[in-house]
Order: sequence, then C-alpha cells, then structure tokens
Amino acid sequence: MSKRTYVGLDVHLNSIVAVWMVLGGKLRKLVVEPTVEGFDKLIQAVGGVEVWAAYEASSCGWEAHDELTRRGWKVFVLAPTHLPQSVRRRKRKNDLEDAKMLLHVLMMHGELGSKLPAVWIPGQKIREDREVVRRRLTVGEKLGRVKAEIGSLLRMNRVKKPEALKSLWTQKYQAWLQGLCTQEGVLGESVRKALASQVRELAFLEEEAQVLQAEIEELSKAETYRARVEKMTHRQGVATLTAMTYLVEMGDVNRFNNRQQVGSYLGLVPTSDESGQQNNRKGHITRMGPARIRKVLNQAAWACLAFDEELRAWYTPLAKRRGKKIAIVAVMRRLGIELWREAKSA
Repeated sequence: MSKRTYVGLDVHLNSIVAVWMVLGGKLRKLVVEPTVEGFDKLIQAVGGVEVWAAYEASSCGWEAHDELTRRGWKVFVLAPTHLPQSVRRRKRKNDLEDAKMLLHVLMMHGELGSKLPAVWIPGQKIREDREVVRRRLTVGEKLGRVKAEIGSLLRMNRVKKPEALKSLWTQKYQAWLQGLCTQEGVLGESVRKALASQVRELAFLEEEAQVLQAEIEELSKAETYRARVEKMTHRQGVATLTAMTYLVEMGDVNRFNNRQQVGSYLGLVPTSDESGQQNNRKGHITRMGPARIRKVLNQAAWACLAFDEELRAWYTPLAKRRGKKIAIVAVMRRLGIELWREAKSA
C-alpha cells in the first residue's frame, strides 16, 4: 500500500481549505490563510515524506503552487473545465466538497493511473510577458466597445456621418465627432456632453494602445521571441501582436507532439457524440484552451484570406459547402497549426 500523502486544496484569495489522507487512513482537514505562515502551518500539519497536492486553476494564480513546490510538495494545478461535474456536486458545492473532490481525483491518478487534467505551469518570464500582451488585447476590446457606443449614440439621435466621409474612425471622422460635441442644434446639450466623454475615452484608449503596442514590438525583439516572431510574421495577415499572443499563451510549443494536440489545446476541434450503435456525430468546437489565441487567430485568418490566394482557393469551396462559419474555423485551425510548426522550427 502506498504511503504517499494526498492533499486536495480549495484555494481562494483569503483562505485555503485543505483535506488530506494516506490511502486507507483517516481524512483530515485544515483551513489556513494563503500567507507564508499559513503555508508553513499546512506543511507542518500534513507532514509526510512524499506529498502530492492538487488545486483548481483560478484567478488566484500560481502562488500556492510555487510556495508548496518550494517546500518539497509535488503540486498539480487542474483545469476546472476538465474536472467531473456530477449532479450531486452541483447541488452541494462548497469549499470542503471541492477540496474532497480534488483529493479523490488526485488519489485516483496516483493509485490507479487515471488521467489527471493538469495544466502546464508557465515560468516566471512567461507569466510576466503575458501581462503586457493581455493588457494590449484588453485595451483593444475596450476600443471596440467605445466605438460601438459612439455609433449607438449617433443612431439613437438620428445623426448620420456626412457622405464625404467614406470611412469610419479616420482622423477626419474623429474631427467630425469633435465638432458634434460643440456644435449646437444637431445634438442636445446632455447628448453632446455624453459624446464628448466618449470621444475623450476613445482618444485615451488609442494612445494607450499605441504605447502598449510599442512595448510589445520591443518585447518581440528579445532573444526569447525574436526568431520565432520573425518566422511567424513572414506571412501577410499575421502581425506581431498575433504572434506574441500565440507564443505567450501557448508557452513551451515543444510540449505538443502533433497537430491533433495543438488543435485540441486551441479548442478548435469539434465535440463528438458516440454511444452504442450511434454514429460519431460532430458538434460545435470545444472552445477549450485560451480564448485569446482563438480571437487573434480569427482576426488573422480573415486577414490571411485577403492576401493568400492558395488559402483563399482552399477556403472558398469549403465555405460554399459547409458555410462561412465552419470554413473560417477550419482556416483558424490550419493557421494555428502552421504557426505552431513555424515557432517550433525557429
């Protein structure tokens, strides 16, 4: 019988609920704070020579993993979307039950060899670089929302852009918006004030996006990324932001052995439903893995179609046969796999 100690942890910002046991032994529990003193108290209470622990990935980050690993534990961080979700667990969900579930999953893996849905643990450098790239994506999303809000405000007040302005969000278009903020008779005073606020927010976000983009351009020239970014961006439609998002979210590209693993990690493979005599029916894509990569791949896929005649010739008949939505997802998957190969070979 194994003498390994198994620990299930339910980690929160202000507390950690821990349950542990040796196979065949008594279940024990403890609640500590996620501080140096709390981790020391947990280590002392659990004891044991070989200790395995598991907790769910969350916004609490990697502190519990780093602190407990440094103290000699083997710690697994598990993907919440891959953990069992019984009806009973959904109806009786609390911190203690969550910790017990994680303990059970970990013991099944350690004693019976069942699959453990552990996530890859990024190093400190990747964690830090992710922050600036994610911030740039967030600012881009906010820019899109502000533009949509301005468009909605204009529509609600029946204001249309002059026919001389052929494109939206150009300097001339934004100058026209500035004029609306001060021009009497077109919009009411309160509406002009609201529009002025939106225009100021738009200007701030555009400047912030430029600053962050410059930071990412500089980061892409670092030895860690330079060769891979240059190889990935050789194709028209894949910009530095797309390449850097892909690299920091994927992490170590060498941990994937084949294109099936890459497609599955990106969440760009279809779900399947096969049971008994039923055929294997394919459904929507799984959407597992990093949504940020799927977003930039979607944008890059449309851009690549505009420049790559060979890709467009592959996409067009597929879109006619299966529809544009399915076809563009296929392009995203193909592009994601090609970028993986380029990053791996750089």
